[in-house]
Amino acid sequence: MAAIKIPTAFNIDLEFEASDIGQRIGAWFIDLLVRGAYLCLVLVVVSNVNWPSDGKNIFAFWSILIPISFYFLLMEMFMRGQTPGKKAVGIKVVSLLGNPPSFSQHMIRWLFRILETPVIIWGVVPLVSIIRSKYNQRLGDLVAGTIVVNTKNKSKLSDTIFREVSQTDYQPHFPQILRLSDKDLNKVKELMDLALKSNNQELSAKVAYRVRDVLKIETEMEHVQFLETLLNDYNYYVTKD
Repeated sequence: MAAIKIPTAFNIDLEFEASDIGQRIGAWFIDLLVRGAYLCLVLVVVSNVNWPSDGKNIFAFWSILIPISFYFLLMEMFMRGQTPGKKAVGIKVVSLLGNPPSFSQHMIRWLFRILETPVIIWGVVPLVSIIRSKYNQRLGDLVAGTIVVNTKNKSKLSDTIFREVSQTDYQPHFPQILRLSDKDLNKVKELMDLALKSNNQELSAKVAYRVRDVLKIETEMEHVQFLETLLNDYNYYVTKD
């Protein structure tokens, strides 16, 4: 399997293991079975309800068309990059930063899936794309900026100082944070995580006081909240356009 090293804005390489084509095909067939089971369920329900024929046909049409058509989009959005098939074989979709795909990335993958669906072109485009691309990406992944990786990652963003600052109107509190290096921030996070894991309030207080002293910051924030805010601010300044 291809190893994927993703450079971050924090001078840290995240290493993932790309899913192979066998896993992708296996996941697709499991999802096909799930959709097939749903189709059979709808047909059984329709055949056992006492409705006029036109009503049955309309109900069956929309009950099948919408869930089947939007299956991958909705599953991957609500299951954070997975479908039942992907979860069963141990793979998931992530962005090229290693975090869950955005709504637009999910949409792009879904729209390109319509062009790539095996029902139309016998799977030639996705198979060729996965085989030929560096990170086993299908066309939709290449355009959306996503990859499909094994869920047993060798490293993950939660192990780094990365924070997903999702608010478009996020307002940073401490511009002084840019005076610290990536190495310094990673040490702060390491100590903060240790304090939280062991419920050691004294350690988190020491770290917070030390950072405040170095950066000449005066704040009434609780210690852990202060440290989390620092990491969010750093992410905001480093990743903003």
